[in-house]
Amino acid sequence: MTSVDLEGWHDFAAATVGAAGALAGLSIVAVSVNVKQIIAGSALPARAGATIASIAVILVSSMAMLIPSQSAEVLGIELVAFATAALAFQVDAAVRMLRSHDGPRLALKIPTIVLGIGQLSGVLVGGILLIAGNPDGLFHVAAGFIVIFIVSIVNAWVLMVEILR
Repeated sequence: MTSVDLEGWHDFAAATVGAAGALAGLSIVAVSVNVKQIIAGSALPARAGATIASIAVILVSSMAMLIPSQSAEVLGIELVAFATAALAFQVDAAVRMLRSHDGPRLALKIPTIVLGIGQLSGVLVGGILLIAGNPDGLFHVAAGFIVIFIVSIVNAWVLMVEILR
């Protein structure tokens, strides 16, 4: 098994753990504050769950990156497993959005669905590269984290503010 030198990634992983924890808390508060409006929408509960699941990918993946002396293959397997679990939430949210007659028209739902599913691709590709023994997979993971943060912040805004319009 190939050992990945995570020394240079320690600060990045530690920072993302804290940021993901804060964003997860914010998202959960947004859901709890607007729970009536979220439950009233046919696709919004699934979108809220998918958002929290995506943030959880960053949280648990960053924790896994901080485990000392872990092989590239094991870290890659963990990353793929975490991203795949969140992908299931995203696919469920996408299906519910497509079936829903609430909210925006279909043309506006498609970009949201593509971003929701696509945001996990960096972590998935990075995990697969690490399984193959390529430490460059960590750069894909980092890019994936950044995209997940952006999409999740937008979703948190929707769950906190836009839902009340």
